[in-house]
Amino acid sequence: MNRFYYLLLIILLLIITLLVQSNFFGEISYYERDELKKRNSLLQTKNNQLIEQNKILEFEIQNSQDSSDHVESFAREKLNLSYPEEEFISFKKEKIEDDEKE
Repeated sequence: MNRFYYLLLIILLLIITLLVQSNFFGEISYYERDELKKRNSLLQTKNNQLIEQNKILEFEIQNSQDSSDHVESFAREKLNLSYPEEEFISFKKEKIEDDEKE
Protein backbone atom coordinates (compact mmCIF):
# COMPACT_ATOMS: atom_id res chain seq x y z
CA MET A 1 0.00 0.00 0.00
CA ASN A 2 2.85 2.32 0.83
CA ARG A 3 4.44 1.66 -2.53
CA PHE A 4 1.19 2.59 -4.29
CA TYR A 5 1.12 6.03 -2.62
CA TYR A 6 4.72 6.76 -3.63
CA LEU A 7 3.97 5.79 -7.20
CA LEU A 8 0.85 7.94 -7.22
CA LEU A 9 2.79 10.86 -5.71
CA ILE A 10 5.53 10.57 -8.34
CA ILE A 11 2.98 10.47 -11.16
CA LEU A 12 1.17 13.54 -9.78
CA LEU A 13 4.46 15.45 -9.42
CA LEU A 14 5.37 14.55 -12.97
CA ILE A 15 2.01 15.78 -14.27
CA ILE A 16 2.29 19.03 -12.29
CA THR A 17 5.83 19.57 -13.58
CA LEU A 18 4.71 19.07 -17.18
CA LEU A 19 1.77 21.46 -16.76
CA VAL A 20 3.93 24.15 -15.20
CA GLN A 21 6.51 23.75 -17.94
CA SER A 22 3.88 24.11 -20.66
CA ASN A 23 2.42 27.20 -18.97
CA PHE A 24 5.73 29.03 -18.87
CA PHE A 25 7.76 27.58 -21.74
CA GLY A 26 5.39 25.84 -24.16
CA GLU A 27 3.47 26.93 -27.22
CA ILE A 28 0.59 28.19 -25.08
CA SER A 29 2.73 29.98 -22.53
CA TYR A 30 2.06 33.33 -20.91
CA TYR A 31 4.82 34.90 -23.02
CA GLU A 32 3.16 33.77 -26.25
CA ARG A 33 -0.19 35.06 -25.02
CA ASP A 34 1.31 38.48 -24.25
CA GLU A 35 2.99 38.60 -27.65
CA LEU A 36 -0.33 37.78 -29.33
CA LYS A 37 -2.03 40.56 -27.35
CA LYS A 38 0.60 43.07 -28.49
CA ARG A 39 0.32 41.95 -32.09
CA ASN A 40 -3.47 42.12 -31.90
CA SER A 41 -3.28 45.67 -30.57
CA LEU A 42 -0.96 46.72 -33.41
CA LEU A 43 -3.21 45.12 -36.00
CA GLN A 44 -6.27 46.82 -34.54
CA THR A 45 -4.51 50.19 -34.77
CA LYS A 46 -3.53 49.52 -38.36
CA ASN A 47 -7.07 48.38 -39.13
CA ASN A 48 -8.51 51.60 -37.68
CA GLN A 49 -6.12 53.65 -39.83
CA LEU A 50 -7.21 51.74 -42.92
CA ILE A 51 -10.85 52.30 -42.03
CA GLU A 52 -10.21 56.06 -41.84
CA GLN A 53 -8.41 56.01 -45.20
CA ASN A 54 -11.34 54.08 -46.71
CA LYS A 55 -13.77 56.68 -45.41
CA ILE A 56 -11.73 59.45 -47.06
CA LEU A 57 -11.60 57.53 -50.33
CA GLU A 58 -15.33 56.85 -50.22
CA PHE A 59 -15.94 60.57 -49.70
CA GLU A 60 -13.72 61.41 -52.67
CA ILE A 61 -15.47 58.85 -54.86
CA GLN A 62 -18.88 60.16 -53.85
CA ASN A 63 -17.79 63.74 -54.60
CA SER A 64 -16.35 62.78 -57.96
CA GLN A 65 -19.57 61.03 -58.93
CA ASP A 66 -21.71 63.98 -57.85
CA SER A 67 -19.84 66.84 -59.52
CA SER A 68 -17.62 67.32 -62.54
CA ASP A 69 -15.83 70.20 -60.78
CA HIS A 70 -14.24 67.73 -58.41
CA VAL A 71 -12.98 65.61 -61.30
CA GLU A 72 -11.50 68.68 -62.96
CA SER A 73 -9.76 69.89 -59.80
CA PHE A 74 -8.39 66.40 -59.17
CA ALA A 75 -7.02 66.19 -62.71
CA ARG A 76 -5.41 69.61 -62.42
CA GLU A 77 -3.89 69.20 -58.95
CA LYS A 78 -2.94 65.54 -58.76
CA LEU A 79 -2.34 64.61 -62.40
CA ASN A 80 -1.02 68.01 -63.62
CA LEU A 81 -3.43 68.03 -66.55
CA SER A 82 -4.66 71.12 -68.37
CA TYR A 83 -6.84 72.07 -71.33
CA PRO A 84 -5.17 72.17 -74.78
CA GLU A 85 -5.32 75.99 -74.96
CA GLU A 86 -3.82 76.39 -71.47
CA GLU A 87 -0.14 76.51 -70.67
CA PHE A 88 1.09 74.37 -67.79
CA ILE A 89 3.86 75.88 -65.67
CA SER A 90 5.71 73.84 -63.06
CA PHE A 91 8.07 75.18 -60.41
CA LYS A 92 10.88 73.15 -58.92
CA LYS A 93 12.15 73.74 -55.40
CA GLU A 94 15.89 74.21 -55.23
CA LYS A 95 17.90 73.34 -52.18
CA ILE A 96 19.91 76.18 -50.73
CA GLU A 97 23.46 75.27 -49.84
CA ASP A 98 24.58 75.83 -46.24
CA ASP A 99 27.48 78.00 -47.48
CA GLU A 100 25.10 80.43 -49.17
CA LYS A 101 23.08 80.93 -45.98
CA GLU A 102 26.07 82.18 -43.97
